[in-house]
Amino acid sequence: MGLSSFESRIERLVEGAFARTSKRGLQPAELGRRLIREIEIERRVGVKGVVAPNNFEVFLSFRDYEDFEGFSSTICSELEKLVVDHCAQNHYRLPGPVKVRLVEDTSFRPSTFRIDAEFNEEENFLVGGSLILPNGHKVPVEKQAVSIGRMPGSTIVIDDPKVSRQHAQVFIDQDQVILTDLGSTNGTYVNGVRVARTELKNQDEIIIGAAHIVFVEN
Repeated sequence: MGLSSFESRIERLVEGAFARTSKRGLQPAELGRRLIREIEIERRVGVKGVVAPNNFEVFLSFRDYEDFEGFSSTICSELEKLVVDHCAQNHYRLPGPVKVRLVEDTSFRPSTFRIDAEFNEEENFLVGGSLILPNGHKVPVEKQAVSIGRMPGSTIVIDDPKVSRQHAQVFIDQDQVILTDLGSTNGTYVNGVRVARTELKNQDEIIIGAAHIVFVEN
């Protein structure tokens, strides 16, 4: 998707949400367009894919800051949503919650501005996902381990004689989602391969007995 397509989306998200602040001054959509460019410039390629910045400071002239001041929180909220949407569309990972802040800078002339983009990492942010059961039900993988087995009281109970009472467990270990077999009789399979312990990736298929469970990342 090209920049022009992004600009059309920005206009719908930003300009459509507010009345024009001032015919003489800066328009909110211009901030959105620049924000997208900054993400594309500053994004990094990491081990698990592309990581985008998540902390932005928008430096405005006194006049533009004054024009936006009455609804700055709404503008920032819409721009934060824009960042999240853009990153989701492009499969960029975010290291933490997105934050956009408007800052007055008297050194800028009206209609000129600067955006500083930074990476503000939060431990285990967006690590995890969901286990999609055969019936479509989603079981989130969060701080608490997900237990799988025939035993009542398991997070996921599979009523199948080929499934051990305590069969497998899924949990978060630092920045990974781990599946471990708990010494089951008939084994745990990921994408057709029997495993004792493995890191789960997006769309991995877990087979336990006759149950097929799909892992999806956050």
